[in-house]
Order: sequence, then structure tokens, then C-alpha cells
Amino acid sequence: MRIILVVFIGFLTFNTYAQMDKRDRRLLNNVDRYYKKQKFKKASSTMELILNRYPVNISLWNLYQDIAFSAYYKSVNMSKSDENKSSLFFFYNAIYFANMSVPYNSDASSMLRNLYVDKNYFDYDLIADSSKFFYEKGNESMNAHNYQDAIKYHTKSFIMDTMNYQPLLRLGEVYTELEYYGKAINFFKQAIDLQPKLNEPVKLLAFSLNKKGDQKLALETCKKSLLIYPEESIFSLMESIIENQNKSFYRNWILRLSPINIVGNYYKREEIYTDMMHFKFYREALLSAEEFYDINGLLKKEVTLPMSQYLEVYCWEKMLEATENQDIPSLSYARYIQGKGLLEPYVLINLFNVDLYAQFNHFVENKQSLAEDFINTYLISDGFR
Repeated sequence: MRIILVVFIGFLTFNTYAQMDKRDRRLLNNVDRYYKKQKFKKASSTMELILNRYPVNISLWNLYQDIAFSAYYKSVNMSKSDENKSSLFFFYNAIYFANMSVPYNSDASSMLRNLYVDKNYFDYDLIADSSKFFYEKGNESMNAHNYQDAIKYHTKSFIMDTMNYQPLLRLGEVYTELEYYGKAINFFKQAIDLQPKLNEPVKLLAFSLNKKGDQKLALETCKKSLLIYPEESIFSLMESIIENQNKSFYRNWILRLSPINIVGNYYKREEIYTDMMHFKFYREALLSAEEFYDINGLLKKEVTLPMSQYLEVYCWEKMLEATENQDIPSLSYARYIQGKGLLEPYVLINLFNVDLYAQFNHFVENKQSLAEDFINTYLISDGFR
């Protein structure tokens, strides 16, 4: 990990580092010194000072994640269970805030999906050992670009346990790489049939279709993907497809200055931005809402008050109400879309966060046509209308 950090700060020298003032350069040098001494708490707290000044810089967030991982790795080696748990939360939250703060951060978005969502639908531990063995052999062959062996091993892996959808994904990736798109697409579709609630097969299908040159079908597949799990890589792919078709993509992403409001805060999300600005009203809204919503952010069945079904939407409504007479450009589109009665799909799809998954899933299951209309009319549009 030490080598990684040295290389990373060297990389920053040619990019972010040159744009920093003397104060922030000193802080970044301090991060390096703390890291050398394995004082990861000091390194991370110093990084947070820097991130408050450069909140959308992905290079700095990657460095912050490296520090968080090193802290966790150290605690594991020291075999301190309490510290392990705390360090693990810290590492997960570093990924969480990197995803929240940087638009189109595909790596962080995918990691969060793997950590928090996919495990609810697929348990790798239940897969037959023989299937796991050939799956790992197949991955080794793929990494070595030995595609014929990869095909052989992943085929055997699936035969050994037909509930293991992962070899199908790898076969689809191999055939995409070999430009046998028909076979690749069939494998991705087979994986979708096995795991319809997982986004990875749909995402890979969309990328394969786009690589094949079928952008129309790739775009339709992206839309389906957004109804399963709004992943950053899908937003990025959609934008590139739409640009090539001379259409407009209007996501209107904004920087969140607070973590998602959760009843109970069971993921231990800590504040990272010292000045939440208008998001302080969003944060305060949780205090008046906690008794009415469950831990998933859904309105309790016994509540009869005229409140939003979703905690996230309620808190946004309170933030917009509290800032009604303020000129806040980042909230302009939210006000506009609220006037159209579409605040729900805007905050649950365009501004999706992994902590909103239960609310998002409930919304799509109960209002799928509204979600689809929003994607087709407002996400893919000319913006304000």
C-alpha cells in the first residue's frame, strides 16, 4: 500500500497538486507523512480538510479510499475485532462519500452495489465448490487473455452449478472481447433470466450491445437497467449514446453535502462536509420525520398524515420549502420538477444513492410507468420545458 500512495501523490503532482494553494499542498504533504507512520486517522482527517475544498476531485477521493483501506488492513493484521468493525465502516464510508461527491464515479458505484445490494439476491457461499473452482480457473485464464481456456473453465463452472450466474457473465465478456456479440448477448440474457433483480447482467448487456454498434437497443437496455439499480456507469453510457444521436441528456446531478437521511443510521454514516449549506435543512428534516418512517425510509402503514411515501422525498420537500426565498442554482431543477409532480423519480433515480435502494425499489415496483415516463421525457430531453 505504501508504494501505491507514493505513486498516487506523484500523479497528483502533475494534476491536482499544481492547482492547490500552499496551504493545501502542505496538508497533502502531511497526509503522506502520517501515512508513512501508519497514523491513518490523522491522514484521513487531514484528507477530509482537503476534500472539503475540492469535493468533486476523483483523484483525491481515490487517495482517501486508499488510506481507509490501509487503516482497515492494519486493524485486520492486529486482530482487534472492535477496531476491525470500526475500520470496515470507515472504509465502506470512504467509498460511499466518493460515490456521493463525484458524478459518474462508476467504480465506487459498482462497489457499493456489490457491498450492500447484490448479496440480498445471490449468496456465493451457497454455490457448489466445484463450480467455484472452475470459476476461479476461468478468471485466471481471462486475466492472462487465454480466452479459449476461459471459455472451457467458465462453461464447466456453470455446468457444475446452474444457479451460479457469474460464469455466464464472464462468458459474455469473453465473447464480447472476441467480437462474437450474438453469443455474448445470449449469455447475458441467460444470466438476466437467472437473476432478474441484479443489475450486473443488464449493465454488461448494454455495454455489449453498444460495442456491437446497436445503440438503439443499448439505450433501451440502459433504461431497463435504471429500473433495477441506477448505476453511474449506466448514466455515463446513456449520455455518450444520446450525444451520438444528437439528443439531450438532462440528469442534473448535484453535489450532496450530507449523507442520506436514514432512521437509526445503522450504516454509521458520519458527516464529512463541515458546511452543509442548504443541506442543513435536509438534515434537520429527519428530526421531524423519524417517528413516521421505518428503517427503510418508507412511511409506516399506520401513518395517516398527508406525507410523502418516501423519507428522501419528504426531506427534499422540507429543504425546498426552507430555501424557497433563496437563490440556490443547484436546487432550481428540483423546484421545477417538483412543480411537475415529479420530485420522486428525480431524487430516487437521477440522484440515486445506495442508501435509497429500499425506497427506490418500492417506487419502481409501485409506480413503474411513472418512472419510465420520467426517464423517457425528462432524463432524455431538452431540459426545462
